[in-house]
Amino acid sequence: MNNSLTKITYETSLGTVDLDFQTVKNYLVRGQADKITDQEVILFMKTCQAQKLNPFAQGEAYLIKFGSDPAQMVVGKDAYMRRAEENPAYRGHKSGIVVLRGDQVIQKEGTCLYPGETLVGGWCRVHRTRNGGSGEEVFKEVSLKEYDKGQANWKTKPCTMIEKVAVSQALRAAFPKDYEGMYVAEEVSEQGYTDAEYERMGPAGGGEDEVIDMTPITQEQRKTLFRMVHQKLGKEDGNALVQAVLAEFNLESTNGMPVSTYSKVIARVTEVLESCDGDAGSADHAEGSAE
Repeated sequence: MNNSLTKITYETSLGTVDLDFQTVKNYLVRGQADKITDQEVILFMKTCQAQKLNPFAQGEAYLIKFGSDPAQMVVGKDAYMRRAEENPAYRGHKSGIVVLRGDQVIQKEGTCLYPGETLVGGWCRVHRTRNGGSGEEVFKEVSLKEYDKGQANWKTKPCTMIEKVAVSQALRAAFPKDYEGMYVAEEVSEQGYTDAEYERMGPAGGGEDEVIDMTPITQEQRKTLFRMVHQKLGKEDGNALVQAVLAEFNLESTNGMPVSTYSKVIARVTEVLESCDGDAGSADHAEGSAE
């Protein structure tokens, strides 16, 4: 394969990005990474370069692949909002949740669900200027039932999750050229990759319920995780792996991670490290900035 296609370097607002074919395949594909095609990897790399995305910055961009379905490029919400802020036509937005209060359906700002209210969806209004200078509003409303599959953060943060979906859809409708083919993780989580793909890491055997320990991990446990990846891959690639695995569990940080989730993260990291065919790289014991 042409070397110009397998390795690229470009500048982003978050710094210089050195992206190569093997790194994408090893660390930036969720779901069934073994099903990803060379063409999908190259397209992802070129899209990141064209859109100036940094896939190593807190899950800003990655791929999801299942079976023979086309790979889906996912972009983090921070990247979504930054692109909107950089567009001169963007004039702000308002968003919130749709609730059922008694027999009334109400669109309310924010994501706080009051006692007596039932969450039914999310909404967003994006304000933009047209070529002639006049203002315009783009409105999107989304249903909770369409996206909530009872997995990961949908169990504990349904209001936040459905509001993110609404914002993403409204921004994409307002600025289609800026967001073509790009989705936030909340929009594609209905494919079930977070829970379904890693269900095998739960307790073996039949019948018994898994005991979920919600106690936050200690600082020493965090250090153990980073030390493990740094010794195998070095600081930069090790941090990238941790960020990628956290994204699989819909996490942005190791801070406050429950012990039960930590055990799954460790198992997933170990699985990836064992599958690495390349050189381990120099060991760097300093704790990185990926948290």
